[in-house]
Amino acid sequence: MPNARQKILNYIIEQQTATVEELSKVFRVTPANIRHHLSILCQQGSVRIIGQKVPPAKGRPAQLYCSSQQSDIDNLDHLSDALLSTLAVYTSPDVLAQLLQDVAKSMSSGYKSDLANPTRRLYTAIHALNRMNYQAHWEAHIENPRIMLGRCPYWKVIDSHPELCSMDAALLENMLKSPVRQVQKQIPNLKGLPQCVFLVQKTSL
Repeated sequence: MPNARQKILNYIIEQQTATVEELSKVFRVTPANIRHHLSILCQQGSVRIIGQKVPPAKGRPAQLYCSSQQSDIDNLDHLSDALLSTLAVYTSPDVLAQLLQDVAKSMSSGYKSDLANPTRRLYTAIHALNRMNYQAHWEAHIENPRIMLGRCPYWKVIDSHPELCSMDAALLENMLKSPVRQVQKQIPNLKGLPQCVFLVQKTSL
């Protein structure tokens, strides 16, 4: 890959998203030049368009580019879709919900937390989530602490299987030992990337 395109790709990976105008300013080349490189990167499967960024003032929305994840080039999304669809056929909704609860429990089985320290508990949970590629962070809120999942590892099948959101909530509950409720799903963050927001019960933290 030519050096210019590698630099563009590295920047997108570091910043998570970028627009043509932003890349043009950073690398001091024309938007047409950037579009040429992005077109090649898209054809190679290195980057993809994930949506549009609305400008703060009047103007046309700009396309948002992000790096393609390794999961985009394997078959795990098709496998997950097939497994969940098959389970839905052969089990009742209650049984499927319990199975996903058990999966969440298994995913968090090796997780260790300092249960006596609420803040440390949140930080260690975030660290564990990021090892699972959730791009998570937390923030204080007027009601309860909130956990933001900046990347859904199941984004390719989540529309067909929204029950995976319940599995994420169960995963958080197992880590935090507190009830968790999803309050927002796939809303744009400041970078224009979709994120999910979970509210943690204040009583236990």
